[in-house]
Amino acid sequence: MNLETFKKKCGTQERVFIVFLTLSLLLLTFKTFYFNTFNTYLLLIYSLLTALFCILIFLAYYDFKKMEVHNSTSMLLMLFLIIINLLLFLLLKDRESILLINNWEYNPYKNILGGIFLGSLFQLIVLITKEKGLGQGDVRIAIITGLITGLNSIIVWGYISVFSALAYGLILSRKKKRFKGLKIPFLPFMILGIIALILF
Repeated sequence: MNLETFKKKCGTQERVFIVFLTLSLLLLTFKTFYFNTFNTYLLLIYSLLTALFCILIFLAYYDFKKMEVHNSTSMLLMLFLIIINLLLFLLLKDRESILLINNWEYNPYKNILGGIFLGSLFQLIVLITKEKGLGQGDVRIAIITGLITGLNSIIVWGYISVFSALAYGLILSRKKKRFKGLKIPFLPFMILGIIALILF
């Protein structure tokens, strides 16, 4: 992995990502521990979500700086989520879902369907546009999204991702005084949608 990107001095973009990560983790901490009685299970869920947030925001930052998805990190996260969802699906048997925090039900069956649906949709876009619109890295992130949010939340996630990317694109085009040929990384907005769904 080329770490030259991360050796440079912190600029405005880096500060934005650091502030976003800090606020996300503060909201997660509040949501987890303020409304619930502290126990080992809660601490485990909180630790997993904290790690997930850090990985997702790293992926978003990497894409924002390099205009590409970090291959090994996204692949490992995708494989980890596939294994977790398959294990939970086999272990739950009669029960459809498990309660995580604050009435957030984690349904492995719907998550697997969500991963298949979003992955297929993004792969179709990649094939149609011949990787001009989206790349294979975006397909992995789409699968990750489905495996985390589930089939029922895909529409809400789509609205958050698309409209936040559109808003950023309009601001950037006004600043650069051009719209044609303007490249916008979509992954940070996909990640924004995932984190917003988990938190709210």
